[in-house]
Amino acid sequence: MKTVAILSIVWTLTATPALAEEQAISIPGEEWNIRFDAPRLTAGKGIEGSVYYGRADRLRISVFVEPPRCPGGDSDENIYECFAAVLRKNPIADWDTERANTRPNGGVVVMYMTRGEVGGAKGGAFNINLLLAHQGKWVDMHTSIASPTQDDIKALFAIVSSAEIVQGPSKGEPATQ
Repeated sequence: MKTVAILSIVWTLTATPALAEEQAISIPGEEWNIRFDAPRLTAGKGIEGSVYYGRADRLRISVFVEPPRCPGGDSDENIYECFAAVLRKNPIADWDTERANTRPNGGVVVMYMTRGEVGGAKGGAFNINLLLAHQGKWVDMHTSIASPTQDDIKALFAIVSSAEIVQGPSKGEPATQ
């Protein structure tokens, strides 16, 4: 029992955002970057259209920056409605789990589960998309974690809560695909 308690404490400490590192993703062609705190990410080949894709174990983070997808301006409501219209059509997104809120420091946070099957094995992932508008561009920072635990969900919230747009070039490595 004592070993289980010690392992639980170790897991909690390793899953807390306090051990996260500052990440800065340079946006190609822009004089600003996206900064957030997350575990050390290994950059990988991104999803088509992404400016960054990184992973750490079951955690995935991708960043998309593009001109507005829908007419109607850069209000949080318009950005959310545009995103939600696409999400509703996604066959692996469980729309009944979707929840959205605005962040006090700007942007919209959209949470939902995805469910799918790969190689005969069924699975699920908890997703949080942070939607922002900046200098005529829409930013979608997508975070997800497969087979999430309560601590994983708290960690995703901490990553998204720490995210911000910072003027000037990134001091870190430029985003790579």
